[in-house]
Amino acid sequence: MAEVDFFYDLRSPYTYFAWHRRNVLESVGASLSLRPVSIDVLLSLQAGRQPWAEYVDPLAPPKRSHLFADIPRMAKYWNIPLGGPRSFKPGSKQAMCFATALYSTGENQSEFVDAALKALWIDAKDLEAPHVLADIESSSPINGLTDAERQAALEELTANTRAAYELGVFGVPTFRYRDKIYFGADRMDVLASSISRG
Repeated sequence: MAEVDFFYDLRSPYTYFAWHRRNVLESVGASLSLRPVSIDVLLSLQAGRQPWAEYVDPLAPPKRSHLFADIPRMAKYWNIPLGGPRSFKPGSKQAMCFATALYSTGENQSEFVDAALKALWIDAKDLEAPHVLADIESSSPINGLTDAERQAALEELTANTRAAYELGVFGVPTFRYRDKIYFGADRMDVLASSISRG
């Protein structure tokens, strides 16, 4: 079984695409280890800023225009349903804290990730809305987090993101196999080929 680390943040449309395409890797014997990270923290670290510094849009206008065109184009190309989100920068901080709590306790994240991605990218729901998050959390083995547990999860999310950055992770989704980095949902086929070759 090929062990592959899958670094993700729910607010990335390409994480959503990668999740839908995970069979590309599983079909060649890959076992995915879900590793929650924060794209905001990754961007801050790349810019030499504090992890949770105020958000600065890293995209030049032409790149942003390309992104808006590329997301629906890739959804159509891969035949993946796409209905949201309502905002250019959807919030995922609280949901990623919950994912980190699942990760740190060794609980399976798959049902939560599946429900959260559906809520954001198909149903266009706000993952930061308490009632939305509570509904998604109900699909997991943990029944919500106390304020103290959520703060601890935030600190762990920050530390885990920093550790991922030091491994070479700069965006999401990122896959790591045998110390090599494969960035993006469109590199999953390349990774699958590498796994197949052994």
